[in-house]
Amino acid sequence: MRLISACFTIVLFVSLANAQTSKPWTEWTKKDVDKTLSDSAWSQTQSEGGSRPQQESQSAITQVAAPRAAERDLSRTAESGESKATPSVKYHVRFLSAKPVRAAFARQVLLKQAQPNEQLTTQLQGFIDRSFADYIVISVGVEVSDERAGGMLTRAFSAATTETLKENVYLERKDGKKLFLMEYRAPTEDGMGAKFVFGRTVDGQPFLSETDSVRFFAQFNERMKLNTKYKLSEMLYDGKLEY
Repeated sequence: MRLISACFTIVLFVSLANAQTSKPWTEWTKKDVDKTLSDSAWSQTQSEGGSRPQQESQSAITQVAAPRAAERDLSRTAESGESKATPSVKYHVRFLSAKPVRAAFARQVLLKQAQPNEQLTTQLQGFIDRSFADYIVISVGVEVSDERAGGMLTRAFSAATTETLKENVYLERKDGKKLFLMEYRAPTEDGMGAKFVFGRTVDGQPFLSETDSVRFFAQFNERMKLNTKYKLSEMLYDGKLEY
């Protein structure tokens, strides 16, 4: 009975995944979009804080972005023995160079329109079909529960440069080989977050293949780190490997 239940769960999961890629992006629901952008083969979410007491939390917000006033509050909370939840932060780490991620962003724009807009749809299709033959692009969006801490994190991303990050940001294959950052682009008003650009090939050969797993690592300072993993065998969209 347990085996049958497990098999049913797997079939259901695969069916849901296939349903998303089998219909045009213009028909995706908000649920499809959210799934693609936060928990899919191309997008992972790294969560910090929110569930642990402040005096025990090692979250990026309390250690990296919290103002001094918040730090004083943390000290007083520890002394009084109170247990308060820390502000939460979610880093959405996505393969922007993969078509389904761009399709999800495009659909997100259309869902906000009061009326159908064919011209906008055509423009967004061009964005989805854009060639990334020479680059791999990772985008990082931030979702926070506290506006003050969110502002601090936004400033941290905005202040970073290619020079300050190039030795601390890389893609790592399962064999340990690393591909270091080529270019960093701070967040803009496009809503897609910070962008990390890597070359797609090394010595004339693709750095990644369908048999690989890959880890994205980015360290902004001693305590602010991003670390997410992906399986390329799962990154198939319309029958093609997309990353």
